[in-house]
Amino acid sequence: MKTTFLIILLIFAGFVMKDKWQAYQPSKGEQLVNSILAKSAKIINEKYNLRPCGEGASMPGGPIQEVTLCFNTKLPYTKSQLRESLIKSAQELLKQVNDNNEIQEFLKERPFNLKNVQVIIYNSEKDGREVFDPGISTSEISRGILTYQTVDASDTFKYKQEFSETYEEALKALSIP
Repeated sequence: MKTTFLIILLIFAGFVMKDKWQAYQPSKGEQLVNSILAKSAKIINEKYNLRPCGEGASMPGGPIQEVTLCFNTKLPYTKSQLRESLIKSAQELLKQVNDNNEIQEFLKERPFNLKNVQVIIYNSEKDGREVFDPGISTSEISRGILTYQTVDASDTFKYKQEFSETYEEALKALSIP
């Protein structure tokens, strides 16, 4: 009797909850962002030997304000290598967004510019461990500013040093027009 009641209860709960368990359907803007981020991550991985590890978008209220990609290195990069990787990756991401005609109606600013893209690179040792000071652990380009951070091996929850430069300063340092 108890088993029969339990089975009937579970079946009934399944029918009632079915509507609540249906998969979330992303909007057209979200679908386009996801597609562009995946395509960009693949291109950057192939061109610059960076492993994709995350993505995101800022789109409160609907319009897309910013897109983000995160990567890991396969071996420790120098500041100069990180700078070049950040610039080229941000340029590629920006190109993919601006070259996609379908997404344009969903962008808050058209065309997107460097203030609308963020690329983060987590610098890793060959075995995948974090790089410690004096090496750079994390680098990013966000809102047109490149930032580099080092981590103290004795306190891995804090950044030991942080350096930043504008996009223009970074281009000069690399002698890229």
